[in-house]
Amino acid sequence: MFLSSFYDRLTPKTYSNLCAASIGVINLIFLMTYEAHLFTVESVIHSVHDREPEKVGAHDGYYGMAVSNVFYMISTIIVPSLNNYMRCKWLMVISTTSFTIYFLSFQFLHRYLYFFCCTFMGFGLASFNVGYLGYLTESSTVETLSSNMALSWGLSSVSVLVAGMVNFLMARANSDTGTSKYREYSEGEVRIFFAITTAISVLSLVLYALLPNKNVEASISKTCERTKSVKEQISQMTAVLVNKRILILAPFYLYCGLFFSLWITIVPTTLQFTMALSKNPYVPMLYGIAFTAGTTTMCIIIMKVSPRIPNLCGKPLMIMSAVMHLTLFAIVVCVIPEWSTVRHTDEPSLLIQPSIAPILLIAFLLGAADLANNNMRTVISSMVMPTRRQQIFGVSRCFHGMAASFLFFGAPGLSIYSYVGILTVFLIAATISYIYTCSYLEREGIEKKESETSIQEKSEDLSTI
Repeated sequence: MFLSSFYDRLTPKTYSNLCAASIGVINLIFLMTYEAHLFTVESVIHSVHDREPEKVGAHDGYYGMAVSNVFYMISTIIVPSLNNYMRCKWLMVISTTSFTIYFLSFQFLHRYLYFFCCTFMGFGLASFNVGYLGYLTESSTVETLSSNMALSWGLSSVSVLVAGMVNFLMARANSDTGTSKYREYSEGEVRIFFAITTAISVLSLVLYALLPNKNVEASISKTCERTKSVKEQISQMTAVLVNKRILILAPFYLYCGLFFSLWITIVPTTLQFTMALSKNPYVPMLYGIAFTAGTTTMCIIIMKVSPRIPNLCGKPLMIMSAVMHLTLFAIVVCVIPEWSTVRHTDEPSLLIQPSIAPILLIAFLLGAADLANNNMRTVISSMVMPTRRQQIFGVSRCFHGMAASFLFFGAPGLSIYSYVGILTVFLIAATISYIYTCSYLEREGIEKKESETSIQEKSEDLSTI
């Protein structure tokens, strides 16, 4: 009652900002566990395989991520229909419950149990993303969405820094154990780490349940048409999937999934498999600090510049982002050893030997590029088909999961050069599709405004007769 009356006294803009900040802070806590585990999951599974080959395969970490992304892709088609029965914050409660089950499975680690529980992570991730974006639309207007997205995701992205610090503490605690030249994870270390992630996941569940729970005036969610059943939701999702506008944007959505997989799992794995960096306990923390600095910098740029440049998250940000991505890929090829994606290696890199300085630059650019991707995806998804925003959010994540699942299924046979080649091709296609869609929407907006002006003029002429 006290909180409800407090929220009622706030102005719509203040309440909107409070919601964005609140969900950003809770996301930070929740995503910290998710990202800390993704940084290390392939290395953890690899260590378990070395000790007990009968329990898991050497690359089951990658295959598990592929399985979770397949179910993530499927779940994004179904989850939006749950908005008919609950507010978006309860979808995030469901999400944290699913993640709790997944984290618990590491206490009884076995290949088939792990793959089964990866399906829960896929469903939980879909519930989180639909719930998170839906919650922002419930508390944002068209004018405040870009800044609220930047604020909430900027806070959420600090989770990467915290995840890096968690991995640093783990590395420091075990720096004197083992004789391997590379980072290894003991059974006790794995159990303690995933017991902590389980506890934090439960805490996040409680905090999501306590989020503010009312719409603001003229919120974006009020323009969305809700489906009446799961069958209707699947029908509408299918219709959206084959819609011409969405098919044109498909390369952009696919690229977002590929890029996310690169920074969240592939690059951190190379750092642990590269001998020059593997035993340095500061690398995970520094990676998190630099990534967070990148997201924070991009967040500040968007929030400061968006009021001055109309449609900043349209063509201007896409062009800047494409240049930044290409620069990042060039540095990755020069610094990261070719096969450090799949095995321990002491092979030299192409031009610049692996060290802290270039890794910090890579992490900074990854953070800035990821925040730009998330802002562009949210903004374009909310504008391309206004009455089907929830479905489009789901479809965008469906493409994300599709791309990530294919990438992880092929990961054991891909070098860092292969990843850069694949992502560069998709980046070019994504840039073209995004700019084309922005141009189309601008023309559509101009035509709509001209039509409204013409109708108004005719109405005024009739009134003078």
